[in-house]
Amino acid sequence: MERIVIAGGGIMGSCIAYHLALAGAASAVTVLEPDPTYEFAATPRAVGGIRLQHAVRENVEMSLYGDQVYSAFAEHVRGGKVEFDPQFRRRGYLYQVRGAAGIAALEANVRMQRELGVEVHILDAAELRRRYPSFRFTDVDCAALSPADGQVDPYAALMGFRKAAEGLGITYLKDRLVGLELSGGLVRQARLASGSSLPVDTLVNVANCWAPEICAMVGMSVPIEPVRRQQFYFLAQQEIEPIPAMRHMDGLAVRIHQDGYIVGATNPQGGFNWELEHEVFESTLWPQLAEQSAAFEAIKLKSGWGGHYDMNRLDGNPIIDRFDKVPNFILAAGFSGHGLMHGPAVGRAVKEMILDGGFRTIDLSRLGWRRVVENQPLADDGPTA
Repeated sequence: MERIVIAGGGIMGSCIAYHLALAGAASAVTVLEPDPTYEFAATPRAVGGIRLQHAVRENVEMSLYGDQVYSAFAEHVRGGKVEFDPQFRRRGYLYQVRGAAGIAALEANVRMQRELGVEVHILDAAELRRRYPSFRFTDVDCAALSPADGQVDPYAALMGFRKAAEGLGITYLKDRLVGLELSGGLVRQARLASGSSLPVDTLVNVANCWAPEICAMVGMSVPIEPVRRQQFYFLAQQEIEPIPAMRHMDGLAVRIHQDGYIVGATNPQGGFNWELEHEVFESTLWPQLAEQSAAFEAIKLKSGWGGHYDMNRLDGNPIIDRFDKVPNFILAAGFSGHGLMHGPAVGRAVKEMILDGGFRTIDLSRLGWRRVVENQPLADDGPTA
């Protein structure tokens, strides 16, 4: 049987491994994960949103499958000795825009989303104030509300897929990929930090922010780099009405979290940085929150955390494809904050690439490698991660 090595045991690697195991290929798969605690992995540091609003059709389709899996996790993810509940909750998502261009893009995207079966409502500013009276919406002309959008516990989702994959016979190896040996234009051996090596028939690179280092081993240059996303958890003294996850086109995002709220900030600069910048909350985010709602004028910051997106600088969408110069090298990275919600669909898609000869359920061809080579970004004027 074909020997498959997966570099990266986070949500992507575990979803791929699980789908391969379901197809009967578990004995051929080894997942390399250098840190099984996932201390600095992207998934446990995610917010956990399962968003159905996207401007790219394939992203909507992948989110719909993610919704299907996460909303009935125990039915879809089985095999582990310990079961995990990702605690899927439907919170809703409200994407707010202003200006003629923003409105036109929103309306076009909503038409596409509705064609795919997503329930989306376009609300003007007056309707927004009626539904959410605690908010001013002074810089909003209209918004799209998708009430079915969900939220999950990211760590439970990851461990659910990992333990199910292991229960079905997948081998996870605590080790790091440090080199690849090629012969005849194909990857033949994977060299590990421990000093050992593994024979390879297919190498799958799902190493998230570390994926470019592995791509470089086969001469593949990708525009992916870590971009920090900080989340700040705060309490409000004044009680307000239940709200969906709210995101403005300018980037400010706030949502319910535990008994309070979280607000996020993305640093556009690349590189790893694990320090939480409290001054960002004090000087930038809090004033913006107070402008949105008087209820957020008196708040108490409780905690926060930082993580990193594997940002695709080309267009913010993933690269899912074989490398044409080394065709047994598969890359699935650059998810730019969408990894958790799209993990189940990507797991199924990469299984199809390996075992079925190509995509069978969702056609992800537009997310391929050629657009990078040709510098042809996939147009995306929808909400960012």
